[in-house]
Amino acid sequence: AVAVALAAVLLVVIGTLEAAESVRQLAEAVGTLRLGPAGAGLTALGLLASTAVYLGLGRWAGDDRSAVRLGAMAGVVAGIGGGTVRAWLIADTVSDIVARYASVPEWFVPGALAVFVGLSTLASAVGGAAIAFAGVRLRRTTRGAKS
Repeated sequence: AVAVALAAVLLVVIGTLEAAESVRQLAEAVGTLRLGPAGAGLTALGLLASTAVYLGLGRWAGDDRSAVRLGAMAGVVAGIGGGTVRAWLIADTVSDIVARYASVPEWFVPGALAVFVGLSTLASAVGGAAIAFAGVRLRRTTRGAKS
């Protein structure tokens, strides 16, 4: 439980830092939005850091079943917590951007952000389980190579 909580906290921090920077970049954007090198680099860095957390959790878990379970649990907690923090951070900026291009009902952006949180949770759970599983397998491979 402690390992899952620690992993989830690290994942939420990574996601929050990434979201805060994304909000800054979106707020400064003028005209048509495009993913630039800074945005792509930020996404890659966040993905790399998150992958390292899940791999570490898998290496710590010890066996396949535990790694999958712990990775999924950390993913669910991080997806709900981090997805909610990200949604809160980007809500105003996304509302402003949507308003530039379309007239939508008031519920549209909150609804879209709720879907974002749900999908973040699902992706984090599945990805966390798979990457933690890879982590336990990598540990076995490195142990076998040392023998």
